[in-house]
Amino acid sequence: MKKTFVIPILLMTLFLMLACSISYEGISISDDLEPYDPIREMIIEQTLEAGKAEEAGSTEATPEPEYQPVDSSGSDTERVVAGQHEYAVTATNFECVCQETANMTVDFKFTGDQVEITNEGGSPMVYDKISDNKYQRTFMGYYILTSGEGDQATETKVEEENRTVIILTGNGYVMENYKGETGSPCCYYTFEIQK
Repeated sequence: MKKTFVIPILLMTLFLMLACSISYEGISISDDLEPYDPIREMIIEQTLEAGKAEEAGSTEATPEPEYQPVDSSGSDTERVVAGQHEYAVTATNFECVCQETANMTVDFKFTGDQVEITNEGGSPMVYDKISDNKYQRTFMGYYILTSGEGDQATETKVEEENRTVIILTGNGYVMENYKGETGSPCCYYTFEIQK
């Protein structure tokens, strides 16, 4: 009698545990999207580009272009930030999150209508000049759109074009991050030269 009573209780407990584990799979506890961290995204993108460059470089050796220092026709603000400097970083958030970081060492190399920016330990990122002391880089990004509730919840990956604008100032630069077609930045960093 005891054995027949224990087996149904054990089976009910197992079915309950199984039902709970299946029903909670994939449900998001909060409505917040993952914080937007452009520096982390830049590092990931640079790592991927470096891996692709290594694969391409292993089959075909191409010389790297030589660095040409800023010429005298560059603006005063370009001459201030040219080269390697340590910057204090502050973040301002609006519709997305820019993560504050400790001081960073950044290297600026100006060539023609482009600037090559290298964060410490990263691969260079190239920005195109769009006006005086203003440079821009566009790239594809995405966000996760969640709709429905409970068992009917679905997640959709939505791709969008993002851009980062660098505005040179007298003592550093501002990095504005734009998502999609918006006309104002969703967050921005302010970099001030320390050394």
